Amino acid sequence: MPSDAHLDDLPLAVRAVASVRTSRWRGRQLRMCRYDALHHDGHVETDVRLTVMYRRSPADFETVSRTVHHSCPEVGTGAWVDAAGRVVDGPGPLDHPGWPRNGRRVPWPMPEARPDPRRAARWRAALGGAALVVGIVLLVGTAGDGPVGALGALSALLGAAALATLLRDGTRRR
Repeated sequence: MPSDAHLDDLPLAVRAVASVRTSRWRGRQLRMCRYDALHHDGHVETDVRLTVMYRRSPADFETVSRTVHHSCPEVGTGAWVDAAGRVVDGPGPLDHPGWPRNGRRVPWPMPEARPDPRRAARWRAALGGAALVVGIVLLVGTAGDGPVGALGALSALLGAAALATLLRDGTRRR
């Protein structure tokens, strides 16, 4: 805490407000959190950074951060958390117009969707086979001379390595 900061200037508690929005690039659902700060005089400041509760050491802040995020539902308003990481009473939910300015992406434990290993094996087989064929064609076409021959050797080596990983996966015990 800075030496010139007064205790009345620092917020008493902070809470997370979670919302879900669509990502710009992949169109997936992202959970975004923004934070409200409760001051000693009772007014609530919206769209603050969580670091306003950083008082003493990183371990203390980690306690506050973990408690704020664990007390917040997947979508909605969480509980007020003080500087010691305790849940305290405070005003209820507020209406937040617009998009969060200082919101940050916070993952939420979702049910794990395990990727299909056969799909990954098909991709590896296709790309490994294509790299091996391109490498052999480049090696034979240039007789192994020059930079194109070196590129062919590298491509053939990477393709063979990708195909070799498929053989290893087939012998692994499940």
